[in-house]
Amino acid sequence: MSTGISTAWEQFQAGQEPGDVRGEVLTSWRRSRFSGVDPEYVDPPYVETDLDTHLVRVAVPIMERMADLLVGDRSCLALADARGSVVWRWVSEPMLRTTLDRLSVVKGHCFDEEFVGTNGLGTALETGSIAVVRGPEHFVQRFHDVTCVAAPVRHPITRRTVGAVNVTCRAEHTNPLLTVVVRKLVEEIRAGLLHAASTRERRLLDAFLVAQRGATGPVLTLGDDVVIANAAALDLGLDRDQIWEGIRDRADGSLVGLPSHLTARLQLVRDGSATTGAVLTVTGDRPEVAPRRAAPDRWTRLLAETRTLAARGPVVVRGEPGTGRATLLTSAFEDAVVLDAATCVVDGVAPWARELARHVRGGTPVVLRHAEVLTGDAATVVAGVLDGHPALGLTAPERREGPEPLLDRVGAATVTMPPLRRRTDEIADMARRELRRHDTALAFAPDALAALRRYGWPGNGRELARVVREAARRARGGVVGLEALPQEVRASATRRALTPLERAESTVIAAVLQECGGNKSAAAKELGISRTALYAKLRSYRL
Repeated sequence: MSTGISTAWEQFQAGQEPGDVRGEVLTSWRRSRFSGVDPEYVDPPYVETDLDTHLVRVAVPIMERMADLLVGDRSCLALADARGSVVWRWVSEPMLRTTLDRLSVVKGHCFDEEFVGTNGLGTALETGSIAVVRGPEHFVQRFHDVTCVAAPVRHPITRRTVGAVNVTCRAEHTNPLLTVVVRKLVEEIRAGLLHAASTRERRLLDAFLVAQRGATGPVLTLGDDVVIANAAALDLGLDRDQIWEGIRDRADGSLVGLPSHLTARLQLVRDGSATTGAVLTVTGDRPEVAPRRAAPDRWTRLLAETRTLAARGPVVVRGEPGTGRATLLTSAFEDAVVLDAATCVVDGVAPWARELARHVRGGTPVVLRHAEVLTGDAATVVAGVLDGHPALGLTAPERREGPEPLLDRVGAATVTMPPLRRRTDEIADMARRELRRHDTALAFAPDALAALRRYGWPGNGRELARVVREAARRARGGVVGLEALPQEVRASATRRALTPLERAESTVIAAVLQECGGNKSAAAKELGISRTALYAKLRSYRL
C-alpha cells in the first residue's frame, strides 16, 4: 500500500492526476498546492501559543490517562489548539521522540494545513472531521515516515472547534486502533468540557434544547459570549452583538423584530434577577403593524450616489475585478455603450478613437472599462475625444497602481465598489437571485448558504455567479446542498464567521499585504505588530 501511495504522490508532484489515492487525500493535496506549500521540505512555523487554556486543563488529564494505556505501543499523543499549534505532547519511546523533535511536533509549532500541507492535525481542522494520513499521504515528503490520525474537538455548548487531538506512529506501525483511540479521546474531552461548563452555560444549553424540541424553524440562544444555534438559525446570518444589545431590556415573551423582515419570540434566561441570556424562536415574517421605511441596501445607495455624480460630470467606479463596476455604471447611464480600453492596444489607437468619437458625436453615454491602461499618446488622444462629453463612466482598480493619465485628464468623481468579502450580508440574497435565474424551483440548504457566506470570494460577484450556476446543475431533489459546491467553498463551512470588527481588521491586513507586495515582514512593520502576530491573524482570517 505504501509503495502505491508513494507512486501517487510522485505522480501528483509531477503534475499528473493519480488514481490510486483516497479522494479526501487528493483534495487536501490540491489545497496544499494552492497554498504554495513546498512538497520537499517545510519547517512548521513556531507561533506564540497559550499553553494554559481551558481546553488544556480539561483535556491533558484525560490524554495522560490514555497515555498510561499506550506505554510501549510506540506512539505519540498530541493536543493542538484551534489554529493547529501543539499545546501538549506525550511520546511513548525515545526513538520516536527524536523523530518527532526533528519534525517539529513539539509545543508551539503550528500544523495548519495552509503552511504544512496535508497532515493529521491541519487536515482535521480544515475539514472539520477525522483525518487519517498514512506515510506518503502527507503532502510534504519529510513526513512520509509517520502516520497521523487526528480529529477536531468541538465544545459541546458553543459548538465551536476549540482544538484537535492527534495520534502519531511510524508508518510501518499503522493500525486501525489509532482511529479508535482518537474517537475515544474526543468523546471523553467533550464530556469533560461539558462537565466543566459553568452553571450559566448549562442553563443556556438547557433552554436551547427545550426550545429546539418544540420548534420547526430557526432557534438561537445568546449570552454575553455564547451563541448556540440550530442550522436554520445559522442560515440567517444574524449579528449576535447587535441582537443581544437590542434584547437585554425587552420583556420576556415579547416579539422581537429581526433583519430580513423576521420576528422571533423572546424567552429570557435568568439567574435570579439578572438576565444571563435569551432564547429567540423565529416565528415568521415581521407583521406590518408599525411600518417603517427600510434603509436602502448598499447597491441602491451606490446607484443613487453614482447617478447624482453622473448628472454633474464624469464618474469613475473603482473596485476589484468582478465586483460589478461596469454594471453599476450601465445602470446609472441609461442606454450607454460599453467600450473596453484594453482593446485599444489590439485595434490601434486611431481606429479605436474613431469608434469612440462616433458615439460621442451622437450624444450616447459611454462606459469605458479598464481606463487605467490608457497611457501616453493613447491617453492624450482619447482624452481629446472625450473632452466635454458629460455622460461618461469609467472603471478602474480599487487603488492606483501607477500613473493614470486619462483619469487625471477627465477629472472624474470617484465611487468605490467594495469587494464581496466586505458585503457578507448581501451574499445570501445575491446567491438566491442568481439561483432563480437558473431554476426557480431550487433552494439552498442552510449549510450551503453558510458556506457561501463564509467563503472569501477572491473573484467577487463574477465568481459567485459561476459557483451558483455550477451548483444548480449538481442540485438533487430541488435543494442545492453543501456537496453541490466546489471544494474550496465547502471548506469554508467549517470556519467560524468573522465579527464586523474582525472583518474590518481582515480587510486592513489584506490591503497592507497587497501594498507590500506580499512581504509579510514589511506588512507587519507597517501594521505595527510582530511577524508572529501577523501570521496568527493570517491563519485566523484565512488570508
